[in-house]
Amino acid sequence: MNRFRCSLIAIFLIFIPSLSFASQFMTRKTVSIGREEQIDDDIYIFSNNSKLYGRVNGDFTAFCYDINTVGEIGGNANLFGYRVDLNGTVEKSARLFGNIVNINGQVTGNLLAFGNDLSLGDKSSISRDANFYGQRMTIDGTVNGNLTVDGSDVVISGTINGDVKAEVEKLVIIPPANIKGNLHYTSKTEAVIENGAVVQGQTDWKKPEKKKSEEGEGISAFTVLLRLILFIMALLVGLVLIFLFKNHTAQSVNQIDRKFWFTLAVGCLTFIVCTAVALFFMILIIGLPLGIFLFGFGIMLFYVGKIYVAIYIGRLILRAVNRARPFALALEFILGLIILTILFQLPYLGWLIYTLTFLLGMGAAVNGYIALCRNYRNNAAPATAPGEPQAL
Repeated sequence: MNRFRCSLIAIFLIFIPSLSFASQFMTRKTVSIGREEQIDDDIYIFSNNSKLYGRVNGDFTAFCYDINTVGEIGGNANLFGYRVDLNGTVEKSARLFGNIVNINGQVTGNLLAFGNDLSLGDKSSISRDANFYGQRMTIDGTVNGNLTVDGSDVVISGTINGDVKAEVEKLVIIPPANIKGNLHYTSKTEAVIENGAVVQGQTDWKKPEKKKSEEGEGISAFTVLLRLILFIMALLVGLVLIFLFKNHTAQSVNQIDRKFWFTLAVGCLTFIVCTAVALFFMILIIGLPLGIFLFGFGIMLFYVGKIYVAIYIGRLILRAVNRARPFALALEFILGLIILTILFQLPYLGWLIYTLTFLLGMGAAVNGYIALCRNYRNNAAPATAPGEPQAL
């Protein structure tokens, strides 16, 4: 799981340099970029479905349920969705996150893919290294660099011009596979290398060490205790927040309910500002206090945002049970927090749910504050009607 978190941090750090370039944000229900369209800016999409048929000269980032790219991406591709299909070309690196990820295009840089079902099609080509982390993986394409796989069931039938490093439960190499480098893999069972499949370098097989599993049991018990403590802390903080700041909490949850994708976009911008700008001020010694303040503010929103999302999830469930009856925020929060805690523990997808949760929560906190200030300003308008004489 540490690999996921480290990779996630690296991804957000990669986003920081793009702040100096022009960007376009698209938040429609369905976003489609036509074949004749060419966009010179970085693109950020928050939608249910997105399709790219044209060309984006900058980076292409999408948070959608279903993503399909057939066109050209001149920068990096950062795709987050339930189903991700990369069928076009990426002139830099591609980072793909989803339950189902299919790659049938060309990536000039490196490839990083996380998910449940991962597939590198036979027509695909990766110019540099490829890294796959998931459950089931099928590698039929060409990787000109090294290939790293970490998962359950892995089948390789493509061409790997570099080394292959695998940590799997089951590894099968079938024709016309051609691994021109070395094969290093860790598994409880020996890999199945069928006749016709070629491994030109050395093959090194290691079994998982038993000591690691014993240590894992100890860590597991500690982890359970730690998660229980964190759950209780989040529960107490959430209840206090609801009690002391009920209006802001209600407004924040309403923002998620009414403007879901816009709130998610605001959360992403808030995260970038609180990290990139904070780091910038920290580099300038004179701006160190402001940088520390922004960084601390971002951490606070990171923690508090989960509470708003928990209330929203609890509200959706209770609303499905009885739409006519309003429920207390505390009840919605407790139910939602339990569900989020369970979802965060899902293998391979838990970290993605966690990331989307805190981004959505950050956006809800900011939008809720803006909406609350707007309401106070409207309520504070002069009670005297225009044109009515005022008493001296």
